[in-house]
Amino acid sequence: MMKKYLIAVVAALLAVPAFAQSERHYEYDEYGQVGRKEGWARRFAHNFYDALVGAEYYEIVDEDGNKSDKKPVSKKEQKNVSKSYRYYGPGHTPDFYLGINMLTTDDPRVITPELPQKVGKGFELGFAVGQWGYHMTKNIGINTALYITRSRYWIDGGQYLNYTARNLDKKIDLYSGTFEGNTVKQGYLRYWSLRVPLCLELSSASRRGPFIAVGPEIEYRFGDVSKVDVTEDDERMTVTKGINVNPLGLNAVARIGINDFGITARYSFTSLFLDDDPVQTYPFMIGISTSF
Repeated sequence: MMKKYLIAVVAALLAVPAFAQSERHYEYDEYGQVGRKEGWARRFAHNFYDALVGAEYYEIVDEDGNKSDKKPVSKKEQKNVSKSYRYYGPGHTPDFYLGINMLTTDDPRVITPELPQKVGKGFELGFAVGQWGYHMTKNIGINTALYITRSRYWIDGGQYLNYTARNLDKKIDLYSGTFEGNTVKQGYLRYWSLRVPLCLELSSASRRGPFIAVGPEIEYRFGDVSKVDVTEDDERMTVTKGINVNPLGLNAVARIGINDFGITARYSFTSLFLDDDPVQTYPFMIGISTSF
């Protein structure tokens, strides 16, 4: 069922750009904006396509903030333009990031002791499928994006997560030793996420300059599963699907870097597991990011 949903999402992402590329149907005003008589669906498709390909518009404004009669210019041409402009585009929002993650206490520096992890073995990677932004000045902007990410956490000591019956309810417990007669080398938990950060970015006027961005992020988790690596034939086995992962998360995100490269970090304010079962723990990630 999940594969069908993913196929539908991919098909939609391909259909919208295809719909938006039929530029002969567009009518632009003097600022490069699509005319309203095109209808909301085509305007949405056009703006969505621009966000996917990183289209950027520069509108010349006077000292009072009024638009001039000049048309927007491309990024390559903006060197000879007045520095008084508004900038539409994703800023330094990364296209891809890869980081090391861990499950921590309410102090992100402390790994959750009740759920021992192999330090440095957990990882997370994410891709942006859409980016949007607006710069209020040449140095201050607000950026957002939609990310699809995959997170994994390795459990130390040959342990793994599985359901057990306690007080007539199914609960999550840590097991160790064997699984279905196989010797467990290590266990891990994995899930997918959709993430939408909203960051305030401070940057130099030049795209190639330094930047720093901070802000909140909402997260939707799905596809959570517990797996083990066993010694027999180095096989990887699924223990159980659905391990009580909290589907919703509220996080804090910070990014810093130069040009298209940076360091990104995230800390979750909500516990990873529903009802703190099997333990109260908060994901933390730090990694590198880049734009293509």
